[in-house]
Amino acid sequence: MTLLAAKPRTGVPRVVRLGRMEYWDAMRWQRRMAVEAAAGGGEAVALLEHEPVYTLGRRGTAPPGALPAPVAASDRGGRITFHGPGQAVMYPVIRLRERGIGAGEWVRLLERCAIEAAAAAGVPTERRRGQPGAWAGERKLASVGVRVSGGISTHGAALNVSTDLAWFDWIDACDLPDVQMTSLQAETGRECSTAEAGEAMAATLIEALAGRHG
Repeated sequence: MTLLAAKPRTGVPRVVRLGRMEYWDAMRWQRRMAVEAAAGGGEAVALLEHEPVYTLGRRGTAPPGALPAPVAASDRGGRITFHGPGQAVMYPVIRLRERGIGAGEWVRLLERCAIEAAAAAGVPTERRRGQPGAWAGERKLASVGVRVSGGISTHGAALNVSTDLAWFDWIDACDLPDVQMTSLQAETGRECSTAEAGEAMAATLIEALAGRHG
């Protein structure tokens, strides 16, 4: 079933701008919102930045030795990555089952959100089979990691805008040895707005969920 064919019985999710937030606080927020959504409450799309943190998905392991930021276990899919200032993070809490959206389609939609936000900043990107996210050539610009439980989504997409890429030197991001991470600022050579990138991702998502285009 395509996104256009799905006939959501819910309204347009509200966009919540959370500012800069510790990862653990964002996890608690998502869990609370997922409970509300399961009970028939409103859906929400959170836009935020994180304080520096390395996060481990359900299949992730931390490298040996100390890391320069805290490590947080996460219930999302995927492995290890970094979140921090200058990164536009979008966490949609959406009733996917009610909207007729499967997990694979959801990941592709989140990838599209990052791809279109990057394009708006002048950076062409693409998907890569088996490696969720957005890629500028051989360089990874955005990561996607989700959890779907009871038909409700949590976690989402993270787009590097002006992120200090040195944080990624300490890990094999997404367990991809020698992967080179990049950012909109690194690709364009100019200052880019994290807030604007987040708003662009949310706009693509809201428009798609509203069924205005596929």
